[in-house]
Amino acid sequence: MGKEELQTFIQLLKKVKRVPKNLFDLGLIVKEPNSKAKPEIIFEELKNKLDIERIVYDQSAIDEDIIRKIINALKESKWIFLEIKRDISSPLLNQLKHLSNYNSLQLIDFDDQDIFEMKMPENSRIIVFAERD
Repeated sequence: MGKEELQTFIQLLKKVKRVPKNLFDLGLIVKEPNSKAKPEIIFEELKNKLDIERIVYDQSAIDEDIIRKIINALKESKWIFLEIKRDISSPLLNQLKHLSNYNSLQLIDFDDQDIFEMKMPENSRIIVFAERD
């Protein structure tokens, strides 16, 4: 993904909303097996243009910690570059689906609350980067 393509991608994420609910999309970058794209380089390019935080979901990651990092970044109205390095387990997958469908997080028994709900700020987005298996 070149710099111009990345700039177009960012602009589309900022502007495109789904009707009728006026929801905005999450971004998805899928690295093809023969691609030489590196997540570090893509993140650095994004960082030059956006207030963005990189979160890596790998073998050492715990879903609850990743979800907390996402919440903290969204509270600061940051964009998120979520790099997926392993199969996504249910807790994180459910939250990503909820963000995609409703632009909000909804957790049960989180932070001493029976139901925790947080709307995603309109000026934040999540870009998921994953390699195609």
